[in-house]
Amino acid sequence: MRNTWLQEQLAEISDEKYQFIVAEAVKYIEQLEDDNESLQVALEGNIWSPKKWNEKAEK
Repeated sequence: MRNTWLQEQLAEISDEKYQFIVAEAVKYIEQLEDDNESLQVALEGNIWSPKKWNEKAEK
């Protein structure tokens, strides 16, 4: 998990009876972080694409 503050907060409430819920929440957050990173890379690639630069010049 990239958010250390959130990871620390989840560790504090990590009780044996809540262990499953906390573990699943961490998995979900990590998946969201991965999805966000993939989207960011895709958008940056689209923005910085030389084809995009040439499109504006051609119009």
